[in-house]
Amino acid sequence: MSILIEEVDFETYSKKVGYLDGILPLWLSPKFVTAYKEKILLLATNGKEVKGVWVIPITSQDGLKIAKRNYRFFPYSSPIFFDKDNLKRRDMAEKFFEYVGSKCESIYLPLAPDFKDMATIQEQGALIEWRHTHIMSNPIDDSQIDSRLRNHIKNAKNYIEISIEKSPNNFNFELAIKGGADEQKERRESAINLLSNKQAVIVTAKKDGKLCAGILLAYDEKTAYMMHSWQMEGAPRGTISYLIYESINWTFKVGKLKYFDFEGSVIQNIDYFFGGFNAEIVPYGFIHWSHDKNKLHNLIDRSINIEGRLLTKNCE
Repeated sequence: MSILIEEVDFETYSKKVGYLDGILPLWLSPKFVTAYKEKILLLATNGKEVKGVWVIPITSQDGLKIAKRNYRFFPYSSPIFFDKDNLKRRDMAEKFFEYVGSKCESIYLPLAPDFKDMATIQEQGALIEWRHTHIMSNPIDDSQIDSRLRNHIKNAKNYIEISIEKSPNNFNFELAIKGGADEQKERRESAINLLSNKQAVIVTAKKDGKLCAGILLAYDEKTAYMMHSWQMEGAPRGTISYLIYESINWTFKVGKLKYFDFEGSVIQNIDYFFGGFNAEIVPYGFIHWSHDKNKLHNLIDRSINIEGRLLTKNCE
């Protein structure tokens, strides 16, 4: 029986993938994709069996649909396939991409690090940009941390009390989420939904009993993702480093998860900071595609010209 690609409504999506919810990443879970006001819900099926899933966030501009995240609710936006056969996965990836291309003017989306079936997407004329994140797969080893970072953590330990919270009241979303009022509101609602469904925790730092910093750590079956962070002015040196350190400890010792994903950054100083933890540097693809060659170049320019990016010094 051949693979069928179908776009479904949210109710049908929830019913058909409900039994998979425990193994779906956050960005494909029916509990959380409601964050996207406009989206395409795709299934690849073989009879009654679901073989592939993709939730594509949509942004409308000038009457055209663009497969693009309006706001960063989740770290990635890639499909997942439930087949070990390379050619079958390739076929599903091709059909998924062709369908989205038939509905959208352009595609500008990050793929997850474990998504490897990119060749067929490139065959469709897409540029797959190589970005990277930092991922830990073992509890943190203090001896492997950069010495300066280790000293910062040691300093923070003298002043900071760390606790694990579940109430959104203990997280300063205004400082953590940059952007306008609408973005802050929608991303806050998404974060609260993660907390309510017990797929996020807040790692807080207090100095003299008062909150001074925090990290929101979201997680699915295998991986914890560092989604949001904030820090008050005047917080002790090393506070955020100490919070990350304890977030990693929680991931493996309490959460019993397999991976901690820093979620990466193309911003030079942030990437350098993450590098001090000596996690594994793991690449992931970022799709740039458009029906229009000029619009494709505009998408590429958008990536190159991200403020603070490593490449911008030589790309005028």
